[in-house]
Amino acid sequence: MEFSLFNLMTKPVDGSGHSEVFQQMRTMTRMVDQAGFDIAWFAEHHLSNYCISPSPLMSCAHMAGQTRHIKLGPAVVVMPFYEPLRLVEDICLADQLTEGRLVLGLGTGYQPREFKKFGFEINDRLMRGLEIWDCIEQGVYGGVIDYQGDHIQIENAALSIAPVQDRIRTFAVGNAPEMRQKMIDYGAETLTTPAIGPNSIIGTARRLYKETRDENGQSGDDFPFAVQRYVYVSQDKADARAAAEQVLIHARMACNMRQPDPKMDGANLKIVPFDNEPDIDTILGRAIIGDAEEVTQRIVAEAREFGITHLSVFMQIASIPFANTLRSLEMFCDQVMPAVKATLNKDNKALAS
Repeated sequence: MEFSLFNLMTKPVDGSGHSEVFQQMRTMTRMVDQAGFDIAWFAEHHLSNYCISPSPLMSCAHMAGQTRHIKLGPAVVVMPFYEPLRLVEDICLADQLTEGRLVLGLGTGYQPREFKKFGFEINDRLMRGLEIWDCIEQGVYGGVIDYQGDHIQIENAALSIAPVQDRIRTFAVGNAPEMRQKMIDYGAETLTTPAIGPNSIIGTARRLYKETRDENGQSGDDFPFAVQRYVYVSQDKADARAAAEQVLIHARMACNMRQPDPKMDGANLKIVPFDNEPDIDTILGRAIIGDAEEVTQRIVAEAREFGITHLSVFMQIASIPFANTLRSLEMFCDQVMPAVKATLNKDNKALAS
């Protein structure tokens, strides 16, 4: 199993300032680089404290100088917001500045307020995004964009910059049939985020992706399958419960943000309950929260049940004190990750024998 760190970079209303949020991101990313994580992801959101990182490719380029081995990627580039020619150039530049350590995460967005402020119709996001993905494929790997679509028209634009890598590893978020087909067409890996929903969400996403693979003649169950999970390691039950409470706070922010007119105070999202929200005990059962042994067992169990090959760890959640997050991440790096890898390696050897 591969491991990655997801950096959302939320700015708590009553917590860290901007510079502290970015310094915390640097600290965590350097830690997982040294620990042997495979990828560090950097989010993209706009116009709210839910995430103060509007340019994940810039974050990737910045962190290339702060790290040595880890791959760096946007999670995700919200394609409909971009002028595609400039986006293609930025992807090539980011791969150059990271010296070939760039990975790509692509998506089409979901927040109505962001689309409204950028002046795009949210109902067009899927097809506009998929056309931009076509332009990425043309420009990054062919060096020329010549594209006439319903949303994007670019005539014979030859690029002056190219990536280091012949092919940049790409992940994509989305369960729409058109998105799944594009993943197959362009060799992208699916990334699923169940948030605080039940595990059945993971199973459904895998089934749908497998169906699309089967339709394209790619049969079999052995394929990359990435999942992002809330993860928090603590030997103290009260601390674990406090982390689950912050998961709920984050879910409230996310739910508010999905509304056409979210409740806000300037750029700060208000923390408002949502309909049918789960209680803390339910969250403790759905998020991966507990001591090192419990977290290890949960990850192994989900990897076995759903064929997860890549786990994106989301650990700095809402207003969890950074010292607590760092302690949790240290235990994950030192205890959980080695134990998970050892157990799953035994599984693989048993299957091979």
